[in-house]
Amino acid sequence: MAFFTGRSGALYLTTAGSGEVNPASSEAVLKLRDWSLETTLELLETTTVDTAVKSYTPGAVSSTGSATVLYYRSEVGDVGTQFTSLLNKVMKTATTGVSESDRVGMVLRAGTTAGSGSDVKDDIVFNAYITSASMQVTTAELTSVAIQFTVDGPFREVIDA
Repeated sequence: MAFFTGRSGALYLTTAGSGEVNPASSEAVLKLRDWSLETTLELLETTTVDTAVKSYTPGAVSSTGSATVLYYRSEVGDVGTQFTSLLNKVMKTATTGVSESDRVGMVLRAGTTAGSGSDVKDDIVFNAYITSASMQVTTAELTSVAIQFTVDGPFREVIDA
């Protein structure tokens, strides 16, 4: 039985599109502190006035998440995605705002195993929009950037057990 710690987790980012989103075609986000994902099922009530117990039917599923990355300056030779790639998807200097081209592909790795096909996978893969970014500057702490995202469409891959 294998257990994993946060040290084995990762977040990969790629420009979303019709192509496959996976770690092989993506870059790991450098200096990642944490990530989280929440999926919610909306239940539609089907109770009628002549019943004493409520009943439901499944509705739409939605997912949101967050990640915290450290604010830093990359050095020559650093391989991976900088935090600015996430910020630039929601913090704009132009007046055109956010568009569909700002959608990103994300891979959230919970463990250490990358797989495909029938291999065991520790990845959750999806397209998303960055919905918020918050920078935190605190005395005696590392400066961090917290982002929130919303999954766009179905998951492309989920963790295998």
